[in-house]
Amino acid sequence: MKLVARYGGANIPIEVQREGSGYAVTIDDRTMHVDLVSAGPALKSLRLDDGRQYLLAHHQHGDQHEVSFGETTVHLELVDPLTLKRKRVEDESGAGATITALMPGRVVRLFVAAGDRVEKGTPLLILEAMKMENEVQSPREGVVKTVHVEAGQTVDNGAELIEVE
Repeated sequence: MKLVARYGGANIPIEVQREGSGYAVTIDDRTMHVDLVSAGPALKSLRLDDGRQYLLAHHQHGDQHEVSFGETTVHLELVDPLTLKRKRVEDESGAGATITALMPGRVVRLFVAAGDRVEKGTPLLILEAMKMENEVQSPREGVVKTVHVEAGQTVDNGAELIEVE
C-alpha cells in the first residue's frame, strides 16, 4: 500500500507491504522490516529488524494520526497518493465542475445519479487504481449534472467521470 505522510510541511512517500507476520516499510528509499502487535486499544508494540522495540500510543482521527513513544509525540496526516493528487488538481483548477480520473482504473461503485444534490466531500464513486479502492468525493456543493461512467467500466487517465454544477 502506498501512502504519503504529511509532516512538518513535507510530503513523505511511504510504502507498506505485508511480509510474513510483519511488514516491510519503505520511507523514501530506506526499507525497514517491522513487527507491529496491538497491546491495547491505543497501544502498539513495534519491533524493528535490528531488535529494537518500542511501545507506542496511537490515536487516529480520519487521516490525522498522533503517535507517542517515550517523551516524543508526532502529529501527521496519512493520505493515499490519489487523494493528494486530486486535491492538488482541485486547488490549481479552482475545483471545477467536471471530475476526471487522475489515473487509469475501474469504476467499482457509483453513489450518485444525475439530478442528485451533493455537498462538498459527498462520495460520488469508488475508483480502483493501483490495486487500491479510492473514494472520489465532490469538490463542491451542487447538483450532479451528468454521470459519464457506469460501475464496472474501465477509464483512462483524464477520462470525465461526473459533472457537478
